[in-house]
Amino acid sequence: MDLYVKDYVMTLRTLQTARLLLRAPVQNDASVLAAALNNYEISKWLTVVPFPYSVADAEWFINENHEGRFHTRVIWSGDEFIGVMGIDGELGYWLAQGAWGQGYATEAGQSVVGDHFATRDDDCLKSSHFADNTASRRVLEKLGFVETVPHVHY
Repeated sequence: MDLYVKDYVMTLRTLQTARLLLRAPVQNDASVLAAALNNYEISKWLTVVPFPYSVADAEWFINENHEGRFHTRVIWSGDEFIGVMGIDGELGYWLAQGAWGQGYATEAGQSVVGDHFATRDDDCLKSSHFADNTASRRVLEKLGFVETVPHVHY
C-alpha cells in the first residue's frame, strides 16, 4: 500500500523517476511552496487555493498531508522545486511556472498513476481540468485519461 503510518503520522512512499524525486512534503518545503504558488498564473487553474498564497497556507497544507488528510507529493529535480502532485479522490497537480513545458507533469504523473494502480485494488482514476487549460488536458491524455463528459463552454 502507498501509505504507511510512522509515529501516528501518515506518510507517502517516495517515488523516483529518471529526472524527478516525488516525496511527502516537509516543513522545510513551506517557503518554496508559497513562493511558487503565490503566482496567479498558477493559482487561476486550481479550484481550492487561496490567493495570495502565504507560508502559513503552505504550512497548513504540509500539516494536512502529515495528518493523512491529503495524499500529495512534492516534486523535485535535484535542488529545483518542480511542483505538487497527489491523488485525493482524483489526480491533481500543479507545477512551478519555470517547470512548464518540460515534460515534468507527464513524467511525475506516470509515476504517481502507476504507483496508484500497483498498490491499490482500483480500476478507475479520475482527474479534471479547466476547459481552457489545454496544457493540462494534454498531460492527462498522455497519462491515458479519456474524456467521459463532453466539454461544456459557458
